[in-house]
Amino acid sequence: MQQRVQPALSGPECSPDLRYSFSFGSSGQFPGQLRSPTSISVDSFGSLLVADTGNNRIQKFDASGHFVLEFGGLGATGAELDRPTEAVENSLSIYVVDSMNERVLEYDSEGRFISVCVSKEKLGASTRGFGPRRLAFSESGYAFLTDVEADAVIAFSRFWEPISVIGGFGGSEGHFADPAGITCTRSGGVLVCDSGNGRVQILDTLGNFAGLLETCSGRTLCEPVDVDAGPDGSLYVVDRAGRRVLVFNADRTFRCEISSAHGPSLVSPCAVAVSSRGIVYVVDGGADVVHAFETKR
Repeated sequence: MQQRVQPALSGPECSPDLRYSFSFGSSGQFPGQLRSPTSISVDSFGSLLVADTGNNRIQKFDASGHFVLEFGGLGATGAELDRPTEAVENSLSIYVVDSMNERVLEYDSEGRFISVCVSKEKLGASTRGFGPRRLAFSESGYAFLTDVEADAVIAFSRFWEPISVIGGFGGSEGHFADPAGITCTRSGGVLVCDSGNGRVQILDTLGNFAGLLETCSGRTLCEPVDVDAGPDGSLYVVDRAGRRVLVFNADRTFRCEISSAHGPSLVSPCAVAVSSRGIVYVVDGGADVVHAFETKR
């Protein structure tokens, strides 16, 4: 069920270039409803892919939040899923992180199963443990997968061959504690939400530590769980424990934040995606809803 209201954004730092637009979704198991969703992404056509984790499926919506199709279903064979945590398109295929089955699956754009790309068995001794969570692709086609069992990021070639395991548990530069959301920027950076350490780390495409996403005075990251880049290079970081999304300019300077003061109440925000039109979609896993914010261009 879709709800639409358009109040003005009250925060002076974000207004008037960013304001709440509409919401879609409600708690349940029917098409268009959600149960503990954990991620969202935008495909090549502007459609939205939502990991409806509690319902063990992926749902596709159009840019306005209208239901298009669903696929998956609870199980461990073929196209079935058990607690999917990511769905992202690359080269017109949809790749799904099937977390409890410890694998990454490929589907076509209509949700028809194609193959198992990554599994614990295929990885063998390449990693100390395997707990796949979130996935991102670079513009050159390489894949980066966060692994919560190894507290690492696994880099894959275009053919899903493991290239390297980046990190490992720890609080030093290039190490992680409970890595979550990940995104690749057009400039070649890989941003990783190092949620257990309360920071976003920036890696180069070879996996080398390149810096941290710095917040401004008085704003610290409590629990960063997802990150995405806008078409203008701006960055959006979901701080779940802080119940907000922090917005950074392309030069990584802090711009503003999206919180309950700027529209609907955020219970437990967990994911963000930005379309080519600059629409910012925020998943609230605690309310089983997706909120959309419009950016002024």
